[in-house]
Amino acid sequence: MNKFRDFFNRHKVTIMVIPVAEKSIRQWKFNLSIAFVILVGLIVINVSLLFGTVTSRVVAVNLSSENHELAENLLMTQDKINSLYNINSNSSEEIDKLKITLESSALFLKSRLDEMDKTQEYISQLVLIFNEETSSSLPVPTSRSFSRMDSVQTLGETEVDVNGDDLLFMEIDALITNDEIAEIISDQSEIYNELVSKLESQLTYLESRPDFYPTVGRLSSKFGYRRDPITGASKKHNGIDISNSVGTKIYSAGSGVVTFSGYSGAFGRVIIIDHGYGYESVYSHCSELLVNAGDTVSKADLIAKMGRTGRTTGSHLHFEIRYNGTPINPLNILK
Repeated sequence: MNKFRDFFNRHKVTIMVIPVAEKSIRQWKFNLSIAFVILVGLIVINVSLLFGTVTSRVVAVNLSSENHELAENLLMTQDKINSLYNINSNSSEEIDKLKITLESSALFLKSRLDEMDKTQEYISQLVLIFNEETSSSLPVPTSRSFSRMDSVQTLGETEVDVNGDDLLFMEIDALITNDEIAEIISDQSEIYNELVSKLESQLTYLESRPDFYPTVGRLSSKFGYRRDPITGASKKHNGIDISNSVGTKIYSAGSGVVTFSGYSGAFGRVIIIDHGYGYESVYSHCSELLVNAGDTVSKADLIAKMGRTGRTTGSHLHFEIRYNGTPINPLNILK
């Protein structure tokens, strides 16, 4: 009986241990599966973050390059503006200095001439008194062309003692030699006029140069060879196209004279302006022309309205700049 109980107890324990072991194995496999899923998720997240970091880095490098290029262009433009400002400033300073010098020289010459007038009047009175006292007929001076030596010889022939009048004649000689001041003033006036002429010429050139952006809108086509939007063939585009709605205002790129205003084939309604200095600008496909041939326009004057006349696929401004008759890229000139 005891033996049977012992045998039963031993086998009962074994039977109970087997289910517990199977349950632990299933739990371990479940935990392993969860860990694997978490690991895969972490790998996917890390790969996504790495890809995002690389993409952000590429975008940052591109933006940095573009910013650097824009900064260089801005500095170059600022240098050009500063150069023009310095030129104008220096010219203004030179003109102001010349004005002051001219005014000072003019005042000095006027004072010397006034002194000469007083001296001449005094001499004339002396000669009249001398003629009355000696019954002589010495000529009375009427201009500043007389000299000290002629006067001394005349007085010497009549054996007249003029006592201290030699000093007076010396002063007259000194006044007469101040005619050099007039020459200095003349030279300074020429320099002044040259500076003014140069400054006016420079300002006229800057006003005439067609560098004002003629309208607002989207730059839809650049200068150079392109595929023709109608025929599809490769063809040189002699200007730039700026697209916007019909009626958008168009302005003169620079001051000048309108040489053509009317309809011209593929250009439709077109305006051509001669700016001088070899520059000419063309405004095509307009819906309305607001200036006529022969009119004088200033930079940024309203001259037309955008349209789609002539050979075109939509409303835009075809804008050209010609230098000595040859089309050039407007984007190299426009501000």
